[in-house]
Amino acid sequence: MLRDWGNWQTEFDEKGEWIKQSHSYYTLSDENNYAIWHFLKICHEKSFLYKGHDVVAWCPRCGTAISQHEILTEEYKEITHQAIYFKLPVVGEDKTYFLAWTTTPWTLPGNVFLSAHPDLIYAKVKANNGDIYILLKDKADLIEGGEIIETFEGKALENKTYTGLFGDLPSVARCERSLTECNRVVLWKEVTAEEGTGIVHSAPGCGAEDFQLAKENKMPVIDLTDNESNYREGFGELSGKFVGTEQVRQYIFSNLESRGLVYKIEDYQHRYPTCWRCKSELIFRLVDEWYISMDKLREPLMKAVEKINWLPGFCKEREADWLKNMRDWLISKKRYWGLALPIFECECGSFEVIGSLEELQKRAIEGWQDFEGHSPHRPWLDAVKIKCAKCEKIISRIMDVGTPWLDAGIVPFSTISNDNRSANIPYFHNNKKEWQKWFPAELVLCFIGDEPGFRERAAV
Repeated sequence: MLRDWGNWQTEFDEKGEWIKQSHSYYTLSDENNYAIWHFLKICHEKSFLYKGHDVVAWCPRCGTAISQHEILTEEYKEITHQAIYFKLPVVGEDKTYFLAWTTTPWTLPGNVFLSAHPDLIYAKVKANNGDIYILLKDKADLIEGGEIIETFEGKALENKTYTGLFGDLPSVARCERSLTECNRVVLWKEVTAEEGTGIVHSAPGCGAEDFQLAKENKMPVIDLTDNESNYREGFGELSGKFVGTEQVRQYIFSNLESRGLVYKIEDYQHRYPTCWRCKSELIFRLVDEWYISMDKLREPLMKAVEKINWLPGFCKEREADWLKNMRDWLISKKRYWGLALPIFECECGSFEVIGSLEELQKRAIEGWQDFEGHSPHRPWLDAVKIKCAKCEKIISRIMDVGTPWLDAGIVPFSTISNDNRSANIPYFHNNKKEWQKWFPAELVLCFIGDEPGFRERAAV
């Protein structure tokens, strides 16, 4: 970055841009990093910071989680996938099947339950060969030459059971034995009639909504993938294979076809999230990550939005909508270079956050000599160890680094000192794209830091 900065300076001069280059800031600077340490310390003291076990968007190429904030509108691409309509035999009903649909066949070994809308009308549709399919009545025309023989509300399907797709795989078999209530239908009002069949394939280890539903219904979770997005051990011929390959897709299709469980396969174009950095298609997987809880912050932040003078006005509605629907902020990444999160975790279950260089020096019991004089990055910071305040064991910093949006959001603190901070800081995002990416993070950091923030905003 330091090498390329000279090229940027030349380009700015040639364009005639008014930039005070002598006061440039760098996200890798000590000032920037220690400002974020202070912010995270405040979050910890206010009980906003926690370690969560959840399903998140994951970039297979970058090998790290992607937060909701990073999956911006422009990172959804029109992509064509092969969608499969597949059959799940209903237990106790001869030649009767739930007809489900997915554009991510690699997730099918992770199926634990099906979801149906309690209030929509479903039907049993008899095909020409005598097979009976359960799906939304409005989707009955998917069954060529089919005859509706019964209709009912979705709530009638609750707890109906079916035979799982991959019960012969060791990891799936262990899951099915661990809790006998898997492979059943649960009710979910978010099921829509717009895509698929109204019978939703639910794999809690591969979808955030599915994971939440599984917790609510006390159902198990099958964890399919490792950090490289390969199938874990226990999935037979799939183990060790990258989930996004054509080989995996064709294995799934062929396996189901050989057992008569494929209804049809078709190309399907839809909007699908990609990595903002490398443009790879994202997957969703179960991981341990660090979050800032939004539950206590949402309402105060909404009030702060009301106090800001927005130019143009539509930005206000967009920001309010973003805050209303924002999940907890995922701030950690499985990377080597970047903001080294100052979180020290102990096996006893507690964790501590170091808020400054001075605090680190005071708490350090090992490794300070190796770190002193270096920037607060890996590998130097990793040498420092402290004593757990709860059990007094020697503990190390977690290996995670922070999301770059922490770097973006801390800019007002790390670049504007207290003695030159104006009462009103207007117009420093001069286009809509910059505003969409930067301002949500800035608003959160300014609010938690009890700063007045930005009273006037412009995004052209």
